Amino acid sequence: MNKEQKISRESLLNGEIQKLAESRPGLINLMPDDVRTKLVQETIDNAPDQSEFRVFAYGSLIWNPAIEIESTYRCSITGYHRSFCFWTVLGRGSQELPGLMMGLESGGTCDGVAYSIAQDKLETELDLLFRREMMSYVYKPTWVKARYESDYGIGNDVLAFVVDPENDRYCTDLDEETLVRSLALAEGPIGKNCDYLYQLVEHLEELGYEDPEMNALADKVRKFQESYTKV
Repeated sequence: MNKEQKISRESLLNGEIQKLAESRPGLINLMPDDVRTKLVQETIDNAPDQSEFRVFAYGSLIWNPAIEIESTYRCSITGYHRSFCFWTVLGRGSQELPGLMMGLESGGTCDGVAYSIAQDKLETELDLLFRREMMSYVYKPTWVKARYESDYGIGNDVLAFVVDPENDRYCTDLDEETLVRSLALAEGPIGKNCDYLYQLVEHLEELGYEDPEMNALADKVRKFQESYTKV
């Protein structure tokens, strides 16, 4: 693709993002439509609280949810942390230079926001969300406890997309050189890998969250890019 492809509500609904993945067969294991539809329904049926459905955003969902949201709540979860922990050769990477995407890994804590979805729009919006997050099998939809900064249901469960450590794209404990270089140089049809990191840091700051690890990583990526362009 010559022009950058944005993930948007429209591009998910009209199948542009799906077509992008299908145009490069064999690169990732795509989830069939019927499997995704069944997973959406199972997720709804297994929701701990049937009266309200909330989704946890910790990465690009923070600034680009692409779904209709009823309410937004600042919150954090315990037992997981955000991490660039799986390879992408489509969105923000290529076969020649794979990029790294973000998932939740076990251990630690993670700040983010919880989006509540109206009951009468739940099936439609979750289908859209799963077209985006569950295009392949790299995530496991997981119910986790969230702690809110106000009295909006402390301890309520939120749906989070947790990386599957058994997936062949999963990578953990990368050495710093590989991590920084990949984020600094990788680029794909939906943009530069580094922009994901920079946008994450920017929006976490706007929310008033501190993530020293991501801030330090962004600084290292910028320094690498500066030195790389001078060579």
